[in-house]
Amino acid sequence: MKSDIYHLVTVKDGASDSAAILEVFAEIAAGRLKNDLMLLNYYNEVPVSYGSTIAVIDGDSVELKIHEHQAVLLKHDNSTLIKSRHFHHELGVHCYAAYVNIAKKIAILHNFAYAQIRAERREAVRVKVRDRLPLRFSYDNVTIEGNLLDISGCGVSIRSDLVPATKSDQEGILSFTLAGTPLTVAGSFVRTMAGGIEGHICVFRIKPDRMTDNIIGRFIYQRQVEIIQQLREGMVVE
Repeated sequence: MKSDIYHLVTVKDGASDSAAILEVFAEIAAGRLKNDLMLLNYYNEVPVSYGSTIAVIDGDSVELKIHEHQAVLLKHDNSTLIKSRHFHHELGVHCYAAYVNIAKKIAILHNFAYAQIRAERREAVRVKVRDRLPLRFSYDNVTIEGNLLDISGCGVSIRSDLVPATKSDQEGILSFTLAGTPLTVAGSFVRTMAGGIEGHICVFRIKPDRMTDNIIGRFIYQRQVEIIQQLREGMVVE
């Protein structure tokens, strides 16, 4: 996991924090707290997050029943983030995998610590775009062109060689093709950042209609499926 995704937080001390986290697991396992556990991993900036259920608590280790996709990521990362509103001040939890079995869809986790999940501050799930996908932003008689770098349900960024002077919040129309479907989306210019010798990086907000939002959602899901398949091809599955 990368430091731009999370950072560890100490509430009291390592032992006390771990004990408090394990107490939450125990309360969920006993049915005294509603199970809302969600595991979260990132690969190539693509988030993979599924729910899980507690199978066994043994000392300072917890065995979870998890989704197969999550198991693949856990096997690769050897760690994961866990989200639950029951954790202290709704912080996340970082932990390591002592054992993962992809075929049986189980994982034994330990070394629990609180974490601030920085990626959760994003307004929506954002994924990198692998292929070269041109995009055009137009307003009045001005056009900004480039190739998509990443996309979410509320924004995109592109890499562009030439960026005309444009004020922040300038509204316009974004035109691009995603998953073979030409899209025209209302949006606004946010900012330009230096992108080194490869040009500038421009960030836009978008206001997709329901159809466009569905297409973006399917694109994000497909990227998740692709990375899971890539990882599986490089693994020996039990």
